[in-house]
Amino acid sequence: MAAPLPAEAGAVALTAQNVTIRFGGVVAVAGMALDATPGEIVGLIGPNGAGKTTFVNCICGTYRPNAGTALWLGRELLGLSPHALLKLGVARTFQNVASLHDLTVLDIAKLGAAVRAGSGGFFASEKALEAELTETLLRPLHLADVAHTPIQTLPYGRRKAADLARALAAQPQLLLLDEPVAGLTSQEGMAMAAVIRGVRDRFGCAVIMVEHKMDVVMSTCDRIAVMAAGSKIFEGLPEEVQSDAEVQRVYLGEPG
Repeated sequence: MAAPLPAEAGAVALTAQNVTIRFGGVVAVAGMALDATPGEIVGLIGPNGAGKTTFVNCICGTYRPNAGTALWLGRELLGLSPHALLKLGVARTFQNVASLHDLTVLDIAKLGAAVRAGSGGFFASEKALEAELTETLLRPLHLADVAHTPIQTLPYGRRKAADLARALAAQPQLLLLDEPVAGLTSQEGMAMAAVIRGVRDRFGCAVIMVEHKMDVVMSTCDRIAVMAAGSKIFEGLPEEVQSDAEVQRVYLGEPG
């Protein structure tokens, strides 16, 4: 596997500033700023419609924002295609996992590895690639036993894990997770949270995680940013989130 980014103290892998996008007359994201350092998991939370996924879509090339900048290791990301971003080491998972017809779990992982191959990765044979993906990704994600099973036949939690395997197979150094535990049981969610922490520890990548389940957020993230109405209203340590009056008012459902 590729060597992780050096997790130097204070090194910033991603710096996004003033990211703004409008759809017609509606401002979906307004002046959003966020950064992430190597080896750090940054949580992005907020009420439905706050602009969290839209912000991620701006960073990862799905949308082209009207204003702002997002520097990844000093290079501008905004405006690049998702494929170009993958080649730069930026990968994402999706909120809704599509059933990719008859593709197996291993096939899904190989889709991610194909990006790596296009960037100069090389394997002596198809079997060598499959063996590496199985041992380094599918087994840690508890997917080795269903490696040759069509993804559409699997429970939702395992399909989410397969989508994470696809993203990781590209060997990202910036990983964007869009509600990775949505739809999972509490036990499955905490297991996935442990996997995400393991990914960070193993690869040293910067992780930005959009999530609603606060038990997962609190146990997984090193730092948390809160969005409401398209803007960031708070950023700080997990233990500081629940004591912030504005966060309580707009998101946690408590009086400010």
